[in-house]
This record gives sequence, structure tokens and C-alpha cells, in this order.
Amino acid sequence: MSGPLSILDYRQPVEFRIGDVFVKTWGVLTRNFVTFFLLVGIAEIPLLATNTWLLADVRRGTVSALMIGLISMAATFVQLVLTLFAQAVVVFAAFQDLRGQPVLVADSLRQALRRFLPVIALSLLMAVVLLLGFMLCLVPGLIALAALQVALPACVVERLGPIRSMSRSTDLTSGHWWPILGLLVAFYVISIIVSYAIRAALPYQPVFPFVAASWIWAVLTACFSSVFTAMLYHDLRAVKEGIGIEQIASVFD
Repeated sequence: MSGPLSILDYRQPVEFRIGDVFVKTWGVLTRNFVTFFLLVGIAEIPLLATNTWLLADVRRGTVSALMIGLISMAATFVQLVLTLFAQAVVVFAAFQDLRGQPVLVADSLRQALRRFLPVIALSLLMAVVLLLGFMLCLVPGLIALAALQVALPACVVERLGPIRSMSRSTDLTSGHWWPILGLLVAFYVISIIVSYAIRAALPYQPVFPFVAASWIWAVLTACFSSVFTAMLYHDLRAVKEGIGIEQIASVFD
């Protein structure tokens, strides 16, 4: 695995291209794959543990439907909080890599902790907005998905509140919703195909191989999504505001 990005490798974009965002995402992710996988993987452990236990007990018929529902809801909430925190950590780490700085886990954790509560509030508010959008009609939900794509890095980097982060994301993505949405749809389609392939390839008995494979895929997709939003946010600000990575990430110094 190669080291941090050399400043000579950095090119500030002058025109927004979704392909360039993907290339940056892939580069940052592969350079820091082990670190990002461990950070997000730890956050996804409740999913691994709960699914392993539930699948085993459901097969034996020793757990009531009510208990399954309560445990699943509690585990999902804990996993959501931990995953959002991990994503905030990865956003900071991705910017450090892009500016040619070493990715230090302790620094990333400290920066994410400062924005922990706003990130949680933002994510809950976004979930409500997206749910309403998809309930009203598919198209408004998809547009909202693209428009709010960089709300998390706006919250972490610019230290904005939840509503202002969403407004900021809408402003930055305006005019580029369709290419962003195209890549997101492709990403989600691939995720669904792989998830069904895992389900088809691995039997539920024994339980652990199936759950472990699903967990690994969930971690990989969360890592990619986190880095992608950071790179998307960077390129949109660079193109629309004419500022580089050092100005964007100077808030962390």
C-alpha cells in the first residue's frame, strides 16, 4: 500500500467531472484501505454480532418475534450511531490524505468527536427528508439523495448545524444532480447485486460464513461511500469557489 498523496500528484479541478471524483475516491481508499476498513468495520460489529445471534436462534425457534424486533431495533440504532461516527472519521482522514498529510487515527477520532452530535442530528434529519421524498414520489426522493450528498462533509469540515449543512449541500450540488445521481444509482445497483449473490452463494447454515460475508460487503460499501462524499465535496468547492485542498482543510489545523 502506498503512502500519502504527494503534493505533486494533486490537481485542483477547474471543471466538475464525476469520473474525476471516482478516481480520487479510489486512490484515497486504496492508499488507506486497512485503516478505513478497520475504522468502519468496528462500527459495523453490532450488525455482525446481532445477525449471527438472531439467525442462529431463529433457526432454533428459541426467540419470540417481539424479542427479535426489539433486539434488531436496538442493534440498528447502535450500529447507525457508530457508523455515522466512523464516516465522520473517514471524511477527516480522506482530506488529510488528499493534502499530503499522514492519516493518523487518533487525530481523525478527535476531530470526529467534536462533530459527533451535529452529525447524528444531521443524519436523522436527512433520513426524514429522504423518506418523505420517496414516499411522495420516486423522483423527488432521488433528487434529494443527490442534493444532500455532501451534507456530512459540510457538517464536519465547515462545522455547520444540521439544517445549514443540508442547505450548503444543496447549493454545492446544484447543477450537478444528474451525474451524481447516475453514479449513486450504479453504486446501489451493484450493492444489491452483490448482496443477492452472497445470499445465493452462501447457505444460512452454518450461519457465520453468510453473516461474515455480508458484514465485509457492508464495510466495503460504507468505506467507499464515506470517501466518495469527501472527494465530491472537495471537487464541488474547488470548482464553484476556486479554492484548493489547503484552504478547505485549514479548519482542522
